[in-house]
Amino acid sequence: MKYSESDLNIIPKPTNLNPIMNSINEISSFIMSSYYERRRSNGKPFVIAFDGYVGADWSIVFELKEKLEERGISVGLVDSTDFFKSSQEIWEVVEPYISFDKHFGRMYRGDLNDFLDENSVVKFRERIRESNDDIFICFGYGSSNGMTKTLYNYVFYIDVTHEDFIKSVQKENLWFVPKGALNAEGVADVGMSVQTFKLTRYVYAPLFDKHRRHVLSRMDFYVTTNSQLNIIPKSTFDYIMFKLSQQPFKLKPLYIQGPWGGQWIKQKRRIPEDYENCAWAFEAVTSDMSLLVAFGENVFEVPFDTFLAKNPKYILGERAFDRFGYFFPLRVHYDDSYDGGNMAIQVHPDHSYVQREFSERLGQQEAYYIVEAKDDSEVFLGLRDGANLDNFFEEASESKEHHTPLDYQKYVNSFRSKQGDLFLIPSGTVHALGKNQVCLEIGTSYGYTFHIYDYLRPDLNGNLREIHLDHAFSVLNSHLNLNFSPDRLRPTLEAIRVQRNGTEYLFERIKEILFEVRRIEFSTLWEDDTFGDFHILTVIKGDKIRIQSEGSTNSDITVYNSKTIIVPACFGRYTIQGGQNCVVVKVLIKRSTT
Repeated sequence: MKYSESDLNIIPKPTNLNPIMNSINEISSFIMSSYYERRRSNGKPFVIAFDGYVGADWSIVFELKEKLEERGISVGLVDSTDFFKSSQEIWEVVEPYISFDKHFGRMYRGDLNDFLDENSVVKFRERIRESNDDIFICFGYGSSNGMTKTLYNYVFYIDVTHEDFIKSVQKENLWFVPKGALNAEGVADVGMSVQTFKLTRYVYAPLFDKHRRHVLSRMDFYVTTNSQLNIIPKSTFDYIMFKLSQQPFKLKPLYIQGPWGGQWIKQKRRIPEDYENCAWAFEAVTSDMSLLVAFGENVFEVPFDTFLAKNPKYILGERAFDRFGYFFPLRVHYDDSYDGGNMAIQVHPDHSYVQREFSERLGQQEAYYIVEAKDDSEVFLGLRDGANLDNFFEEASESKEHHTPLDYQKYVNSFRSKQGDLFLIPSGTVHALGKNQVCLEIGTSYGYTFHIYDYLRPDLNGNLREIHLDHAFSVLNSHLNLNFSPDRLRPTLEAIRVQRNGTEYLFERIKEILFEVRRIEFSTLWEDDTFGDFHILTVIKGDKIRIQSEGSTNSDITVYNSKTIIVPACFGRYTIQGGQNCVVVKVLIKRSTT
């Protein structure tokens, strides 16, 4: 696990918490002690579950078994797949959700309990009851489920970061996915294969996110294995997550290459030279990211969705939680085309479209805040006056089918862009970031980028990228008013708060965008308040800022230039300290509908 010290979230360690274990020796000694104590008291089998997220490393179970048997303890093992329905039965349920569309799917809204086989669970109970083993371990996905959760003396949950989750699916699918069943070709958004995108987004994530939330509430130990083994008692883990939810927090950055990617982020962040470019630098694309936590001598990584599941109202605020549930509704990342190319000409769907077509809850809205730009940079946004959509569709179809150039500028409007500009991109608006600039992209959920044209250029694997004309023109046609009035998507600035050392500006809002963007320009000190809403802050100008709760004696939290931090809704009044001429972009959910 590589990380920068500046990305750590530090939680001071009190002396009265149960300690974190870091080795198989420690956990085997603990289990042996617990076994002897409970065996003497009730004579019942000692039963343990090792549950986990997709991509969990189950080798810990076999190492533990070996260590216990070395100490004279007999151990029985059972794989959790034994008490699920057959692979074919499960696949017949989920396959329709990912096969009806070439590029996308529909969210499976059931849970793992739907796939349990009651007779197999009864046999599992009998096997435990009749076992002569000293300790019985059930391991695998869904071990602690609705029908087995009362059987266990201890439940261990092995968590997996989104990064490792994606890597595991790219290597091997779960047991119920038939080999070769998904031979979808092509590349989805931000570089992953269509097959990986479909499985992870529509089946695995909804199933295992929900299951994880259930297990987190009843587990006894939280386990991470991605760099160092950390076996964290639930009381200690709950304490860490609670304390973390009470302070501003940072996410571990994620860098992704792309066919149009530039060089600015590479130089800014000192990304290794073997990266050809950096197209996307994720700052707060929360479900794809994790938090690096330093607790005493231990450093471990927690998926953001795990963190959110523990204390959602502290993080989101009551208002946002009531509206979005266990879903962080905003994202922030850099798009870097500096010394790169144009983004694909594209469009995103609105709430009603994704609900109807993909069973998703939130459409895709965006804004581009221009951080750096050359003189020739431009943003493509909206349709030109008099653009004929039938002709546009026909020519785009010809380009897709015959691999011929498309004169997209005949149809798509463009604006010169400069540092400090903001461009609003409501759902259904055709757009693209042009070359030679860097923008802070602010938006809602992602995954539904419908490409109209991508310049016939290959991706980094040498393949032409996917074009989604039917979806694209369906959503474009339904938002023609926005597309033919792009001038209103370049908002003006209004000063809304003035303090002795600075001013907060609000970019003009429109009803089609559920978030708002503000810019704080100050020197030395700025005072703010969450008022029950989370804030996303990005340092645009100034070497660094320091954030501290007003009146708190706790140490402040430092955020360096170009980095992003999330201030939880519960944080209340806080100060931002910096040097001279600092600029911070602040993003939050709109309170009003205008």
